[in-house]
Amino acid sequence: MNFAEIGRMDLLRLVAAGGSTWCYTVSVECEKSSRVSGLEQLSEAPGIFGEPLKLETRVEQMDTQVFRARLRKPGDGPAANLGEAESLSIIMNRRLDAVFITDDNGALGFAVEHGIPYTTTWDLLKMFVRAKKLERTTAWHYVLTLGGNQRRYEELRTQDSFYAWLETPGSLQFVP
Repeated sequence: MNFAEIGRMDLLRLVAAGGSTWCYTVSVECEKSSRVSGLEQLSEAPGIFGEPLKLETRVEQMDTQVFRARLRKPGDGPAANLGEAESLSIIMNRRLDAVFITDDNGALGFAVEHGIPYTTTWDLLKMFVRAKKLERTTAWHYVLTLGGNQRRYEELRTQDSFYAWLETPGSLQFVP
């Protein structure tokens, strides 16, 4: 949703390049959210990510519920964490060579714990700046718009720290 919020689904199209997918729950969430003012670009998601993967086995279904319970935080709504849990279940059970994209700290921790490669919105912004698809001042504006400067990462707290991080080779490192 972050890339729709900043009006840059075109950037996701670049990184997906026909080689990405998503799970059914996330596709349903995007379809519903595309009706919200400011998120209309989410209607482009099916053309970017293709046919969503669905849970196929009882094990995938059970793991999704177990993972969801583990990711759940007090006060979460009934649909909270379902997309992340479903994605993780599919990646793990099908042993997909995949990169999990999320900004959810609980889901990131789970991915790290299980050796699943991950990336965040912030890492993608960095990649687009380094590939010269995005100006760093614009990327900083997106960090502010999306509240990245209020997250746990020191690299996103100030414009100077963000610009310095953009010059480094690595991605943000999740520290539980």
